[in-house]
Amino acid sequence: MLFGIVLVVFLVLQITPGDPARQIAGLRASEADLEEVRQELGLNDPVIAQYGRYVGNLLQGDLGYSYKSRKPVADIIGDRISVTVWLLTTGVLMTLLISVPLGVVAALRKDRVADHAIRGFGLLGLSMPAFWTGVILLLLVALPTGWFPAGGFGDTFGEKLRAIFLPALTLAIGSSPFIIRGLRAAMISVMESDYISTARSVGVAGGRLVRRFVLRNAAGPGVTLLAIEIGYLLFGAVVIETTFALPGVGQGLVIAAQGRDLPSVQGYTLLFALVVVAVYLLSDVVTAMLDPRVEIDT
Repeated sequence: MLFGIVLVVFLVLQITPGDPARQIAGLRASEADLEEVRQELGLNDPVIAQYGRYVGNLLQGDLGYSYKSRKPVADIIGDRISVTVWLLTTGVLMTLLISVPLGVVAALRKDRVADHAIRGFGLLGLSMPAFWTGVILLLLVALPTGWFPAGGFGDTFGEKLRAIFLPALTLAIGSSPFIIRGLRAAMISVMESDYISTARSVGVAGGRLVRRFVLRNAAGPGVTLLAIEIGYLLFGAVVIETTFALPGVGQGLVIAAQGRDLPSVQGYTLLFALVVVAVYLLSDVVTAMLDPRVEIDT
């Protein structure tokens, strides 16, 4: 998958309209200056040679240089990645805090008032675009109360926590409905299994039954859904960071795309793809650890 992603990202640079040499040298550069830049970047080499050089540089951790700032792309991403890590980590934690209790209640109260109310909340969360939810939270919470900043990222731990709360909540509101519905369906399926009936027949009931037998066996599909949602959360960070003016990699990708800084766009895209692939792999391992019926073939 990573090999295919690297190939596609490289080809994007080849087929994108515009002259990289002109972007670097400027609009008033002479043809001789442009040719010098092309020679320096190796743009006159065959595409296969350029691809080989690109892959070789990647293996050494070299993502190239920004057309705008002339700084290494790896350094630019490194300056921004901590903000996005804060956002994703807090967003995932909030998603779990919201979705797991509501999913359990919806499954245990199937087709009752609580179940319908929770499913209605999920439908509402799915219908609201992330940028709209963020703007509403800014208008109704951040600006009237002053408890949370309307944008930016602080320096101390407390300031960072306050700055990241509303953006993370925005991510959680959009992603929780998927986890709630998946966990509810998995728990209902597990509770209809024969071994649950056997456990009840020997006196296991209530919270003990849910914790020891239902939740663990229903966690596998939930972990898979969470992994998929983390991928969406990562790309949703592009919108959220722009809405809340967070200096993360999502905002950096938007700025690079607006400025046609293609090496930076390539670097951000590769980072996102790498994280998604790693999360999917980790979810498979966690699923195998939770479900004794799943084995990891080494």
